[in-house]
Amino acid sequence: MKKILIFLLLFLSISCSSNLLTKKSAESINCPPVFFASENRNYLSSEEKPLTLDNVSFKAEINNYAFNKPCVQENDIRIFPLDILFIIEPIKSTSTNISLPLYVALLDSDKQLFEMQYFSISGEISYDLNTENYLETELSNSIDIITLNHNPISSLVIGFMLDKKKEELLN
Repeated sequence: MKKILIFLLLFLSISCSSNLLTKKSAESINCPPVFFASENRNYLSSEEKPLTLDNVSFKAEINNYAFNKPCVQENDIRIFPLDILFIIEPIKSTSTNISLPLYVALLDSDKQLFEMQYFSISGEISYDLNTENYLETELSNSIDIITLNHNPISSLVIGFMLDKKKEELLN
């Protein structure tokens, strides 16, 4: 039932998100504090399988965040427009396109997880045509965290979704 509710919420938010932010009845609310999951702040990717230290294409790090738009509430829906800065370090890249799997954990006042949202961030690594090298890249992306107003949110925790192999290589 919870998965269906989340799907419906996301579907409605995609079709109505621009309307929610511009309506006069939406009230501005305080944005929650944001923390980085220390064990999931870095990400490795490879274009080859299996991933090893010898074939890492790039390393990404969650570097910073900002709320550049107001957090709003309308009726029973809250929207937190979060901008996230990633630092992408090319190692053995052969492509400019990257995809970063990200999660946002919503915690209640007891610091208990009550909702998890997942995002895929796409971007490109900068490439210097003169030197034919990939360059360290700052990638900024905005996500809208949309949730129902049934639990008070005390904080957000963001991190990369990592499998066991990536966790082993990073630690």
